[in-house]
Amino acid sequence: MSKKRHLLCNLYSYLFVFFWLFSGSFAELAIADEGSLSLSGLLQLRYDGRYLSDDEGEDHKLHQTVDINIKENKWGHFRFTLAGDMIEDIDSEDDDQSDRTRTIHDTWDSSSHGYLYICQAEIYELGRLNYARFGRQYVNHELATTHLDGLNFSLDLELFGMQIRPFAYAGIPVRLYEDGHYWDATEVGGGAHIHLDRSTKITLEYQVIEEDPDIVGTYRESGKERYEQSAFAIRRSLLHKGYGYISLFLLDNSPKNINTRFSLLVDRLDLDIDASYFYQFKEISETPTSSPYYTGLTGTIKPYHSFTLDVMKGVYKDRIWVSAGTQWRLLDSGEDETEFNHSYNNQYLALIIDDLLMKNVQLSLQADFWQVMDSDNDDEILSFGGEIAYEKPKTINVSLGSFYSLYKYDYFADTGEKTDVYTIYSDVRYYIQPGLYFDARYELDIYDIHEHRFVATLGIEI
Repeated sequence: MSKKRHLLCNLYSYLFVFFWLFSGSFAELAIADEGSLSLSGLLQLRYDGRYLSDDEGEDHKLHQTVDINIKENKWGHFRFTLAGDMIEDIDSEDDDQSDRTRTIHDTWDSSSHGYLYICQAEIYELGRLNYARFGRQYVNHELATTHLDGLNFSLDLELFGMQIRPFAYAGIPVRLYEDGHYWDATEVGGGAHIHLDRSTKITLEYQVIEEDPDIVGTYRESGKERYEQSAFAIRRSLLHKGYGYISLFLLDNSPKNINTRFSLLVDRLDLDIDASYFYQFKEISETPTSSPYYTGLTGTIKPYHSFTLDVMKGVYKDRIWVSAGTQWRLLDSGEDETEFNHSYNNQYLALIIDDLLMKNVQLSLQADFWQVMDSDNDDEILSFGGEIAYEKPKTINVSLGSFYSLYKYDYFADTGEKTDVYTIYSDVRYYIQPGLYFDARYELDIYDIHEHRFVATLGIEI
């Protein structure tokens, strides 16, 4: 089948689904057998186009997205989830691999590629069983989220007056974007969430990944056959609406990073305070295949410290807020600046006004001060941005705004790191009828060149 016929076939199939869902027969299916099954989810048809002003690249794609959840209601302990993409490359027949707008999905041709993200059956809340999930799924406890074909389960136990939720998972890491034999890697992990009391939770997790050392897991050979990762975390509630959190991650039995977070919400003062500190102990370059697919594009990430503080205060009748904060990123002592490895700090002051002149209109204004702390650079930059938005829920949402980024990353192949980027954007979402919407977004990145992006989406919320 030719590319054009394949594309038309996909479009016709999608349009058929749209008309079928809103013809009335869908409602009958959703409540079939006196409500034994319920269906929820999202269907989308999306065009995504990017253009570079220096004529060195453009990219056009058509995404067809399905995210469906089917729940059994009579027994009340089973559900099924399916999520995936069909991506049609609708560029002209151009195999020039220097095209800077090519994405991680590309295989340098003009064909169609399908990606199955989730296909899992789940039994949940059955006796001591918290859940058991079978199939393709994302696994997220304390370590970085992994993508797995296998089994993931958790129990709910009561021991010595404490609630304990042990969990375990095993399977084959999913590799959507690389070549390689399916069986060349395995992943096994487990741990427990331990609730010491109503305010304190401890999480322990241990994971082993074994893979062929020649697997290109993140666009580079891992070079190792076995990885061991583990995490220890403790979270404690503070006062009425706050918490403190600290975690330590190990990679191959040596410290990888430490992460702390603090949050406090004081209702009577209309005050919200958030703070965090992160330190990466070691240089991260070679990582197991389950890592996010863009890791290999960024290259080596050197040891660094990161500190953030954000404070928001309501100043007038739940309509006007003032927000301020700071972020510091510092490379470890003795480390040299490279792409993706920088030292800088940023301070900001923002004003947010709700119901400006009319109901549902919000105005946000923000001023930022940036200081570049590279070894050969000591620039100071003052930038301004803002957004004006109108939102009438489930009817229409409109926004127009701009912001500045000292560094910006799209993780597009060959694009690399963009610096001193001003972004201007507009977004409109209109609900044609309940559950059926059209969304259009335009985004312009201004740096050494102008980068245009337009995304149009037709979606169904089920």
